[in-house]
Amino acid sequence: MIDLVTLLFFYLFLTFSIIGYGKLVFIFSKENFDVGFEGLTGILILIILSYLTNFFTTHNYFHNSFIILFGFIFFLFSLKTDYKKSLNDLKLTLFIFGILFIGLLMYKNHDDFFTYHFPYSLSLVNFEKIIGIGHITSGFTTPSSIFYLNSLFYLPFIEYYLMNSGAVFIMGFSNLIFLKFIKENINKNKFLLFLSLLSFIFTNTVFSRIAEHGTDRSALILILVITLIFLESINFSKILKNDRRLVKSYEKIILLTTLIISLKSFYLIYFILTFLWLFHFRHQILYGRFLYKIINNRFFYISFIGVFLSILTVFLNTGCLVYPASFTCFENFQWSIDIETVKSFKSWFEQWAKAGAAPNFRVENVELYLSNLNWITGWVERYFFTKMSDFLLVIIFISCICTLVFSFKKKKIYSKKINFKLYYLFILLLCLEWFFNHPALRYGGYTIIALLFFIPLALYLSNFENKIVYLKRNVNILLLITLLIFISKNIMRINDEYIKYGYNVFSKPFFNLDKSAFRRDEQIKKIFEQNKNLLSRGYLIIKNNTGQ
Repeated sequence: MIDLVTLLFFYLFLTFSIIGYGKLVFIFSKENFDVGFEGLTGILILIILSYLTNFFTTHNYFHNSFIILFGFIFFLFSLKTDYKKSLNDLKLTLFIFGILFIGLLMYKNHDDFFTYHFPYSLSLVNFEKIIGIGHITSGFTTPSSIFYLNSLFYLPFIEYYLMNSGAVFIMGFSNLIFLKFIKENINKNKFLLFLSLLSFIFTNTVFSRIAEHGTDRSALILILVITLIFLESINFSKILKNDRRLVKSYEKIILLTTLIISLKSFYLIYFILTFLWLFHFRHQILYGRFLYKIINNRFFYISFIGVFLSILTVFLNTGCLVYPASFTCFENFQWSIDIETVKSFKSWFEQWAKAGAAPNFRVENVELYLSNLNWITGWVERYFFTKMSDFLLVIIFISCICTLVFSFKKKKIYSKKINFKLYYLFILLLCLEWFFNHPALRYGGYTIIALLFFIPLALYLSNFENKIVYLKRNVNILLLITLLIFISKNIMRINDEYIKYGYNVFSKPFFNLDKSAFRRDEQIKKIFEQNKNLLSRGYLIIKNNTGQ
């Protein structure tokens, strides 16, 4: 029981420390964001700190304790500025993160966690920046920013056992944003109300198992958030030359874009959203003082640093700016991965995504399989009728329930015209790009397909009259049911893990950690010992798997 209390204490301690760093961004400003965006801002600040400090020191107990304690102290300091708002935020934050805590109680993480997620975070704990670490294993070639975030959670008493919690924090703060949208728009704008409600239901039912989040699902949740911000901004922001709300929308857009890109490099395509947003407000930018506000904005610089460090990290790991895009690679550096290896990895990635490979299956002729859409038959047989069909049924079920609740026998009314066509076209193009290049749900498919259903559905539901008292009641019921589904699914999972592994959350709530989790760490230590000549100005440069 003591271990469970310790785990919960440090989990909440980290939650408020993250919020503290978000609030720190606004220390010289009278304005701030709601607690959800403060949390996501705090996450980005911690990621940047993790990137930077790894050049100079390891993420050991002292380093991490100092950083986390500083954020918590500033959080406590911020409570004095607006006590009433802070108290309300505190209650809601405790409620959401208290529920999500049950998802953190797990015996088994996903397969990739001990293959390269945990080992990479562990390398940050034990070593300063290692140049060319991508040679160790292919998983180290494209490090997610969540690995850097998790490395800061190596703390005294709790040790390694919150180094899988980054996904929980992203999900938790995103949930707070969804709930804020629901609360604000229940009497204001029905389209945003239903879209945020659908996003909340989807996130907490489809992504209910935290162990499966990895790096992909965190980015997918944030894509739902940025969709709400984008559509709110272009439809419902009061357009004035000096409108602060417009500036705040811009800040949120670039904050979320930076986080999404840092989590997975192939999400660079979402930079287009920023340009679409700027294009929509081109008149305000060109003829007002808005251009100055964009350039002279703290989030502009924070995001620039975040993106730069993400790309720099990949470059120092592989010799490529965007791995495995071979045209961005440079072969003339000591640590560069050769072009043929890069191309081979890209081919393997595509093969896996198109159902040409599995743990116990490989197609014989990869080149033939991937050419001329030959893969579609195999993909339909081995992927569509297994994972894709099940996912589509879930989406259809959520859509049907919401349709019955909010439109059945309801009077149709005239609603305000919603400007969504440009964004919907963007989603359609993303869907085509996803299908032809990497048609696995985890590589963007979950959210893209969900939005293809949810945007028109939210638009449809907004055309029906729902009395406020009944609307609030039905929304609250669906929110409650969603949280109960999340809780029940995780209770059943914990029970299954108890039966299968003897996992007892009350005696030992930590995830299973065996010697195999440290094999990459031991490999790097051997390279250090055997190849001290590779040390350059305090940094280890790895030229290949053996360090030769």
